[in-house]
Amino acid sequence: MTIYTGKTEAAAIAAGVAALNTSRDQVITKVVAAPRKGLFGIGKRDAMVDVTLKPVAKELAQPTTASAPAKPKEPVQPAPQTPVKAQTAPATPEPVQSTVDPAKRRQQRQAAIDGVQDYLATIVEQLGIDATLDVENQAHRQIHLAFTTDKEGLLIGKHGRTINALQSLAQLYLNHHGAAHVDVVLDVAGYRERRTATLTRLAETTAREVVATGKPIYLDPMPSFERKQIHAVLAKNRYVSTYSAGKEPHRAVVIEPA
Repeated sequence: MTIYTGKTEAAAIAAGVAALNTSRDQVITKVVAAPRKGLFGIGKRDAMVDVTLKPVAKELAQPTTASAPAKPKEPVQPAPQTPVKAQTAPATPEPVQSTVDPAKRRQQRQAAIDGVQDYLATIVEQLGIDATLDVENQAHRQIHLAFTTDKEGLLIGKHGRTINALQSLAQLYLNHHGAAHVDVVLDVAGYRERRTATLTRLAETTAREVVATGKPIYLDPMPSFERKQIHAVLAKNRYVSTYSAGKEPHRAVVIEPA
């Protein structure tokens, strides 16, 4: 596998074609990873494409020549047989016991949780927002962090874009610091609870409209955890079905008649 990179998939393919000194129609391409812009520079990556030359077709027909008269075959003497030793089945390897110390794992998890609070506080300070951050609830696989500030609207952002972006950054931080199994929820002034109620009303109202018109409806793009809430609200509604369509960050929920 020969991987070439570029800002876009087309740029990566062009780099591979140039390196192989050939033309586009003479190569086979396979996208290994799509480009990603990331958030505030975190998670950004170039497109990665495997570029290889197409195999050259071999000639199927060989020129025929006059064949000489076949010589009579000499009798083949059977080769002496050697006794075959009985083979024993390989021993089944014993399962490898995990050597990760649970106490060390808990310590690493707590260090990541403490670190993400300092990380978020630094970002918010750079945004010019005076805020404090506290742990409201901490379970084994989820942590709920809440901001306290006088600039709630600025921290939430239009349609929750700022608080959602900060939550995505916090999740990336945990993923890269040994706490990938922990989901982080970032809140300010009870926004998440109000947003959940709004999404529930949106799902139910849209479902009624879909049933009345018989036509599917595409909702506005939203982050994955909000799309899951829409799916969960309508999971038991036998008159409609839901699915997600599009690519991030423009992926959206579609509600259609069942």
